Amino acid sequence: MFGKSNTNAPKPGNAQSPQVERAAAVEMARIAGGGLVQMIVTDTYPVQFYLFLNDKLVPDIDVESLSVNIVAPITQTDSMIVRATLSSYITNVAGERTLENRELFPCTLELIAMDRRIAVSCTRPDSTEGLWVNVGLRPDGDSRELQGLKEFRLLVTHDLIDARITWVDGESESLFPQE
Repeated sequence: MFGKSNTNAPKPGNAQSPQVERAAAVEMARIAGGGLVQMIVTDTYPVQFYLFLNDKLVPDIDVESLSVNIVAPITQTDSMIVRATLSSYITNVAGERTLENRELFPCTLELIAMDRRIAVSCTRPDSTEGLWVNVGLRPDGDSRELQGLKEFRLLVTHDLIDARITWVDGESESLFPQE
């Protein structure tokens, strides 16, 4: 057996094993919640990427920017911002391209760039409840959850990739190496 152990799993050599109730594998593999946004950056100068909304490729020529802006209130007078926005061009019936902003939360947004992985999961738009920021990728497939954040900002355009965090103590850091 491999994977995380199941306490109801039969013991080796035990002919009588309890019936384990579980969902069908096809249902367990389903993307739940608001969906999955994945951006894989393949080059940084110029910035080249692939963007997927669930399993649909968004042509990079149509993408203006992908941004995440999260500001957690520290005091009761502070305002809260929890936004993920895709700015992309759409073509209307007259053949004109217009810029459209789409709010992406609730979803899980994953960015892979410069040997770094950033994943933001938000289950409730405009709320820090049900909000997680995870970075990196360990050999076991797990990541590191960032705790104690005041701000998280991410911006990807065709000219720029930037991700910054600000801790509650006010210290700011980039999540990408500075060249």
